[in-house]
Amino acid sequence: MVGAGRRLRARGPRLARRVALVSGLAALALALVLGVLRTAYDGRVYPAVHVGGLDLGGLSREEARAALQGRADALEQGTVTFTHAGQSWAPSLRELGARFEVGVSLERAYDLGRESSASDRLRTMSSLARRDQGIPLAMTFDHAVIGGWFDRVDEELGLPPHDAYLNVAAGSVTIVPEVEGTIVDRPVATAAVLDGLRHLRSVAAPLPVVEKVALVRAGDLTPARDRLATALAQPVRVSFGQGSWTLAPSDLGAFVVQRVDPAKRGAEAHSIALDTPKLAAWLDERIAPSVNRDPTDATVGWNEGLVSVETSQDGLRLRAAELAANVERSLFGDHAPLQLPVDVIRPTVDSNNLGALGVTTPLGRGDSNYDGSKAGRATNVEVGASRMNGTLIPPGGEFSFNNAIGVINEENGFVEAQVIDGERIGKDIGGGICQVSTTVFRAALLAGMPISEWWPHKYRIPFYEYDGWAPGLDASILQPTEDPSTWGDFRFLNPTDSWLLVESWTTGSIVVVNIYGADLGYQVEMEGPVFGKIIPIDPDLEVVDATLDPGTIDHTEAPQEGGEVIHHRTVYGADGAVLREDQWYTLFYSRGNVWQVSPDMQCQSPAGGCYTGGE
Repeated sequence: MVGAGRRLRARGPRLARRVALVSGLAALALALVLGVLRTAYDGRVYPAVHVGGLDLGGLSREEARAALQGRADALEQGTVTFTHAGQSWAPSLRELGARFEVGVSLERAYDLGRESSASDRLRTMSSLARRDQGIPLAMTFDHAVIGGWFDRVDEELGLPPHDAYLNVAAGSVTIVPEVEGTIVDRPVATAAVLDGLRHLRSVAAPLPVVEKVALVRAGDLTPARDRLATALAQPVRVSFGQGSWTLAPSDLGAFVVQRVDPAKRGAEAHSIALDTPKLAAWLDERIAPSVNRDPTDATVGWNEGLVSVETSQDGLRLRAAELAANVERSLFGDHAPLQLPVDVIRPTVDSNNLGALGVTTPLGRGDSNYDGSKAGRATNVEVGASRMNGTLIPPGGEFSFNNAIGVINEENGFVEAQVIDGERIGKDIGGGICQVSTTVFRAALLAGMPISEWWPHKYRIPFYEYDGWAPGLDASILQPTEDPSTWGDFRFLNPTDSWLLVESWTTGSIVVVNIYGADLGYQVEMEGPVFGKIIPIDPDLEVVDATLDPGTIDHTEAPQEGGEVIHHRTVYGADGAVLREDQWYTLFYSRGNVWQVSPDMQCQSPAGGCYTGGE
């Protein structure tokens, strides 16, 4: 026996190795089979997969969807037959609210054998090899739809039974007596339909019915009638400030609702109230337009400190839901007058709390001289400065010149004046407005503000070099169309946690812009101008303009060299560290003398040429 045990122990490891080898070969063979199946059934449902009794094995997604849709349509069109007292009803399953979810069922079928885990895929394929896999046809059931069908059947069974209730009409309250009768036993009927759906079989059965016995009878409602009649005998009055509203009983009666508690009987089962959500909507529609208003920010200015030029106004919002609840209490109570409940909305810029803006000191000043401007140009400069005056920029916000002045049109006070139109001097509404954008650019530049959008002018303009300002310190803006995305703007950022105020005004022929904010301690150093290449003056030019009166020869543009101009800015923080360095580069175009002539004077100007490319 000892020798036999030794032989058995010697054979044990060899046997284990053989079992492992066989198992490995089997796993390899299975893996090869699975690989072949995956290739053969790429994009197709694996074999032996059934949905709702329908074999989908080997079908593509599109083929499986079509097959399932046909099955679902046929099932939904199938009828359920109920009979009662010689009457018969045969609605389709679709009419009863049944819907089969083809997409959900298809995905479940297609995903069999395609699980994310290799071990799960192996188990599924092994199971499919042994037996078919059935998946139920997914469905949804809308109880509201079948409930509507039951309502119609109840009417066909006879006069629909109901509890006694109160009828409110024109402020008068009467009792409508109860009616008892037969109705559908809805839980039982619904269960029969659902059982047929689960087993995908037709239903033919007697209609389950119950006798409806009134929980509330006419005699139970006398106290409720008297209470409601008393409530509707007087209006409810609401006031707010100088305004007042009288809520008539005839209006409030339309919102009376009655409820019956199925766990109780008689007068205790019946209750009356107001439908406060509907009443709130009605009150909001009727009263809110007279009460609600948006808050209005204060208009502020600077006079040795921040001052309110125009006071702010709080906003108001009616609390309609609260008002409806208060009306209900007053109606069924002592009819005490009500005060209108409102939410007060504080303005962002509050006259009573200007210190919250943090505007405490001047940060930068810009000016420019428009002396010699024609009347139209001067008007546009003054209108633009006036419209920009008082602009506030929130903490972390961005100033936009175009937003500050609004659309450049006649409605906003702008008039026609000279502008640079393409490569020539022309006329348009708002000509000269760049005098104002130039001035605010200078103020922002000297205040050390980060400038996010800036466009130099195409030509040197004398107005921008008056009073010692160097060329290249101007800012062009553009509103060529009604689409703001096409506009050219001047913008700068507010890098602080406080507000900034932009003030602008004109004095005679000078535009002044000041920027105020928190004391940042910035130091700004400007270097320039540095001149680069020079562009020689262009040849003289004659432009024929068909809109000019006969015999006209106008000298519209004087000769001017072009060239490069560069300014450099360094902004230091309160600690002396460099916050930002930036460069302002302008390439001015050159031009020669330009004469505009009427068609009859073509080629007769000092230019001695015949340019016809513009009008």
